[in-house]
Amino acid sequence: MRNAISIFVICSCAVTAGAREELRRDFQKTAALAAGRTFRIEHSLGNVTIRTHNRNEVSIHATIRCSASNADRAKQCADRIQISVQESASGVSVRTEYPRYEGNNNISYGADYEIVMPENSPLELRNRFGAVDAVGVRAGTHINNGNGRVTFAQGKGALRIENSFGDVDLRENDGDATVVNANGRLWARNVTGALSLSDRFGEIEVTDVGRNLTVHSANGRVSVSRVGGLAIITNSFGDVTVNDAKADVSVRNENGGVNVSGVSGAAELQTTFGNIKFTRIGKTLTARGSNGNVMGDTVGESATVETTFGKVDLRGIKGGARVTTGNTSIQLAGISGTVYAKASFGGVTVEDASGPIAVESENGSVTVRSNTPACQPISVNASFAPVKVTLPPSVGYNLSARTSFGRIHSSVTTNVSDISSDELTGKIGSGGCELRLVNHNGNIDILSAAAR
Repeated sequence: MRNAISIFVICSCAVTAGAREELRRDFQKTAALAAGRTFRIEHSLGNVTIRTHNRNEVSIHATIRCSASNADRAKQCADRIQISVQESASGVSVRTEYPRYEGNNNISYGADYEIVMPENSPLELRNRFGAVDAVGVRAGTHINNGNGRVTFAQGKGALRIENSFGDVDLRENDGDATVVNANGRLWARNVTGALSLSDRFGEIEVTDVGRNLTVHSANGRVSVSRVGGLAIITNSFGDVTVNDAKADVSVRNENGGVNVSGVSGAAELQTTFGNIKFTRIGKTLTARGSNGNVMGDTVGESATVETTFGKVDLRGIKGGARVTTGNTSIQLAGISGTVYAKASFGGVTVEDASGPIAVESENGSVTVRSNTPACQPISVNASFAPVKVTLPPSVGYNLSARTSFGRIHSSVTTNVSDISSDELTGKIGSGGCELRLVNHNGNIDILSAAAR
């Protein structure tokens, strides 16, 4: 059975404010609401505050206000505002019904709610032009708000918040949560389940997510800390920072930097017009940038980097490193696996490399230092800049070095099979793996690490 209840007046007062009169009236209603049944409210032009208790009833209190040029018009306005409370088998519904005024009547009105509902009843709330503050709803919540701040705390169950032109502050939810916001900042912390966030024209800050995290952002900074599952982040016109992720991380950004640290899984990082920085990546690293530097260290597996118009500096890579750049320099140190580096209009430096090395460079110098006690092949193809290769002691190579418009100098003892001003072929030590050095319009120097 449905029961429609109109406004119940507890008290009223008139307040004189200059040439205007304001009237306030209170509405109070208590209705039965069994656990598991839904509480619904549809409202506008005012704030809604939700608190919970362990009783099977909902207490509804509203403060209605009207302001007009005189007391009679303010009272007429207040009398025409209706609050409808309907009880049914599915739960309790509350709706605010405002009068319609044609033209400019110099009248303003609204209402604020303070509601206490059962903690184990789901909440469905729709509001416009007011703030929402909900604490302790533990059976699932759906909030749709506009033109006001939304605060939600100490919740449980599936949560969905939609808002525009106002901040969203999600403080705690034991379960999955989805937040869609626009033109406001977004904070989310202490969500035990999966978390999905979307925001435009506002900063996003996330802390302590138990499972997977998905973030879609535009025109705002994104900061993420402590994620228990997969993290997928897209953004534009703002920096992205991720710290302490227990699984894989994927960041795709535009017109902003990317800074990632403490990732237990793999990291896939991409941006334009911004730097990429990383440290302590547990598995593989993939970084793609343009118009910005790529710099990082301590990768548990291999690293792949592509960029243009920004330097690359990688250190402490446990697997191999594959780097391709344009118009920028490359510096690699402490690479345990295979190294491949290709650059144009920038120098390449490879130090303390333990695996095979291949370098292609145009219009930039090449410096290679291998420190592996086992023979690993080295190949360098360069032009318009000098090449310098330092070899580990007591390791044999099959040497082939050739240049044009330059000289070849070797401080390593070589059994020469062919020598000229621009070509040197032979064996270093007893021979072994290939050492192929080709340069165009530049010198080649072959040095021994023992001579340092």
